[in-house]
Amino acid sequence: MDSLSLIFPAIALGGIWGSFLGVLSVRIPEGESVISPPSRCDSCKTPLKFREMIPLVSWILLKGRCQTCQHAMPFEVPVSEMAAAIFFGILASLHLPMLHSIVLLLFFTFALPLTLIDIRFHRLPHLLTISAIAVGLVISSKFLGGQGFFLSFSGAVLGFLPVAVVAIFYKKGIGMGDAFWLAAIGAFAGPESLPEVLLIASGTGIIAALAFRTFHNSFKNQPIWGLAIPFGPFLSLGGIVALWNPDSMNYFTIYLK
Repeated sequence: MDSLSLIFPAIALGGIWGSFLGVLSVRIPEGESVISPPSRCDSCKTPLKFREMIPLVSWILLKGRCQTCQHAMPFEVPVSEMAAAIFFGILASLHLPMLHSIVLLLFFTFALPLTLIDIRFHRLPHLLTISAIAVGLVISSKFLGGQGFFLSFSGAVLGFLPVAVVAIFYKKGIGMGDAFWLAAIGAFAGPESLPEVLLIASGTGIIAALAFRTFHNSFKNQPIWGLAIPFGPFLSLGGIVALWNPDSMNYFTIYLK
């Protein structure tokens, strides 16, 4: 089977899955069920018709507004659909081993809604982070046995404790949600991945803070450490890189020698 015959179905499937993840990112912060009621407009509560739920296509044709009340749709849904479609397409093009692909897809399923929620609300719901820890532990023990569970559990503990201590004594700097999310990343990728994850997250976070401070007029006179920028998206990026290429830390160590 050629690559194109896999990539296009993967992109379509990613758009559908991304639509569901977008709904998660909208409903979970509001304390709503992600199952019931079915997809609807958050403003007028009108159930969406099939033609209004085609990933990305419906959003473009309707110009991002509800067909009934013309209220703007949440940005999380089209962004989630596009991000998932791209991720699924790239993953299909790489022809990774099945287990590797499954782990990446499961991690991405938590990372995307958590990223969107943290960007908008500056928090990482425990419902998602603790669920991610549990899934990481189960996958490791299922496919790698007792040793896998031990590594996963160690990664979760070592990811959680340092950040939790900082969150307790310096609440303005980092939140407990970040501690649980890093614990989940450790559960998926193991303890050896944590330095790489933190290096990538911190580096990209600093770059983003500098860019935000440079281009946003109201923050130009503030010190970089005073900017309230969510850390969850950068942890997600570090986790995906660490899981995508477990040996990627070797590239850092080569340049550090």
